Amino acid sequence: MFKLLKDRLFSSSFARNCEGNVAIIFALATIPLLIACGTAVDFARGYLVQTRLQAALDAAALAAASARNISDEERIELGEKVFAANYKPGGLAGAAAPIITLVDGSVSATVDTNIQTTLMNVAGVTELSIGTTTQITIPESRNAEIALVLDYSGSMNWNGKYQAMREAAIQLVNTLSEDGDSETVKLGLVPFSHHVYVTLPEQYVEGETGSGMWTGCTYDRMYPYNTLSSTPASGDDETKWGIEVPGDPHNAWGCNGYVSRDLVVQPLTDDFAAVENQLEDMRPYAWTNIALGFSFGWHLLTPNAPFDQGEPASEELLKAIVLLTDGRQTQDSWGPGGSRSVANGEANLEEMCVNAKDDGILVITVAFDLQDQATEDRLRECASGDQYFYVAEDNAELAASFDNITGQLASAIYISG
Repeated sequence: MFKLLKDRLFSSSFARNCEGNVAIIFALATIPLLIACGTAVDFARGYLVQTRLQAALDAAALAAASARNISDEERIELGEKVFAANYKPGGLAGAAAPIITLVDGSVSATVDTNIQTTLMNVAGVTELSIGTTTQITIPESRNAEIALVLDYSGSMNWNGKYQAMREAAIQLVNTLSEDGDSETVKLGLVPFSHHVYVTLPEQYVEGETGSGMWTGCTYDRMYPYNTLSSTPASGDDETKWGIEVPGDPHNAWGCNGYVSRDLVVQPLTDDFAAVENQLEDMRPYAWTNIALGFSFGWHLLTPNAPFDQGEPASEELLKAIVLLTDGRQTQDSWGPGGSRSVANGEANLEEMCVNAKDDGILVITVAFDLQDQATEDRLRECASGDQYFYVAEDNAELAASFDNITGQLASAIYISG
């Protein structure tokens, strides 16, 4: 019986009928498989196109938002050009042109295109729409007051160091001033060696009582006034800047050396040509008084007399000191109890750095070919953070450091709105 049933089931006619049914079933099953595979392929192509669209659109919006001192129309035109330069569909999709608008201080951009499908055609889907959007806040410019406190002691004559410092500082001035066109930045210069040569109202100079102006070489004020940015009291010599300390061997280095080398304090100004010209002219002279240089840099940035070019501190105003030295403190300074010593000068600098930072000053320090670890450590602590402390062992490293400093200051000026 089993054999008879087997023979009938597998007779030739039954086999032919079975084969036909299987073929039909297989054919019908293949259609959704093809559609599924086609969908996967076409969506993968779509994802690739969208990724390229997004990258090009982000670049366009970022370029339009970050450009400075241009009109709204110019921002939109710039964004369109950047998108066209970056969008490379590679034959996968059609042409695409972004729609860029400026809304509430932001650049808003959107773009759409389509791709022709391949196997999805079987299901009647001939194309896929691809689109994306992005929005970038236009950076808001804030005002800036920056004091360059630069070491012009005699050792800066070695190995072309002051020339390298000069070129780096001039480049910083040109960049931050937008080649002299900035209306938001003011710059000041404090060239220091063992003295600082400056013009002050007579009432703020030790031993002077007049109402006119006094110009000459200064020493620091008595402690603790030499660690503060307060205005000297007209009736109290201890609060005033000194002229000369009896018996100080540095007195022999006369003030005429500062005048002939143009080592004169330049208060905050937007006359960038004057700042650049002075940087071109200044040349090194004598010893090193880092504490006195920093003190005057800090005073330039405050609205306190004797300098009144600085504005009151606010969130909309960046105040920064860039301090560079190539050596340790060699000039005595006033300390507690009426003592004078180099150690006092070092301690005073440490105290001033803390006070200035507490006052909202961004402090950037540069140790340039500095062969004194204690001073290097002091400069590191003085800076507003490790990212604002630089060690430049040669002229090339100094140029690179100033490039970074310029970038940090520019980023701080153009904050996100």
